[in-house]
Amino acid sequence: MKQFDVNAENSAAAGTAKPGADGAQLDASAQALLEFVRQQGNAPLDEVTVEVAREQSNALRAKLQPLSPSVLRVEDGVMAAADQRIPYRFYRDVPGDQPVPLVVFFHGGGFVLGDLDSHDIVCRLLCKDSGCAVLSVDYRRAPEHKFPAAVDDAVTAMGWVMRNTGALGVDPGRLALAGDSAGANLATVVALSMKEAGEPAAALQLLLYPVTDQARDYDSKQRYAAGYGLSLAAINYYARQYFSNEADKRDWRASPILHKNLAGLPETLIITAGFDPLVDEGEAYALRLAAAGVRTTLKRFPGQIHGFVSRGGVIPQAQEALDEMTLLLRDRFFAD
Repeated sequence: MKQFDVNAENSAAAGTAKPGADGAQLDASAQALLEFVRQQGNAPLDEVTVEVAREQSNALRAKLQPLSPSVLRVEDGVMAAADQRIPYRFYRDVPGDQPVPLVVFFHGGGFVLGDLDSHDIVCRLLCKDSGCAVLSVDYRRAPEHKFPAAVDDAVTAMGWVMRNTGALGVDPGRLALAGDSAGANLATVVALSMKEAGEPAAALQLLLYPVTDQARDYDSKQRYAAGYGLSLAAINYYARQYFSNEADKRDWRASPILHKNLAGLPETLIITAGFDPLVDEGEAYALRLAAAGVRTTLKRFPGQIHGFVSRGGVIPQAQEALDEMTLLLRDRFFAD
């Protein structure tokens, strides 16, 4: 895959099927995934309880992921901080006790679905391939906990990590924030919160098809409103669960693209999918970061759909996207 910086041309990926708005083709693997999902016959989100929706989501995702790789050390724990108890899962594949770089990862799922298990294989692959430790955060979800509970947990978790780098055996000078969709929103909001508080910045942020603007509409939300996995109906469902009112959507902690000043954020990699309702806002955020002087690389997989990176059992390009992340981590954290 040919990569590009924000000021350069889009990358190209092979694919077949009907053309999208920019002339790209829906990749055959994405078509196969969509057909498989259709055959499962799961009810729409708003026709089942949240508990059932979570069970269906995890069960479906498990069928679409690659085999789980063995990692030297995988431990579950609970952060006790700021009157909260936040579960986490810690991965390390490097023997010995020398400090290693750390990726703090926030799972996706529209702030409603997803958990430590839903993105376990992604975290294992990221850990094994990059040489970094990975700490996955199990923040509170909606509708039981409305905005900004997830944000509060993410910020609290980051503070706990910074206070416990020695116990974790990680290097605070080699720290990355990463996330998938809603989790990518939390990752960049944590980076902004650290900047606002004058705290030491992470070195990198790795954002997979991020939620960056929940206050405004984008053409891609209409172009890919139905038939491409994540639907506009699902986006609206998640928003109803997450927010208490419309004003919440205009808070920069919900829509980080609305923050008045993005300067000073960590170097950023944003990965988008061409047939994703969120592609326009993710790429708009990349442009805003670049305009603010943040070193930013945007990589679009033109033939792919939202969430493809955690569907690596069906979509080969999932590994390509993970490779882009691990190559950047290795280059920044291990290069002589």
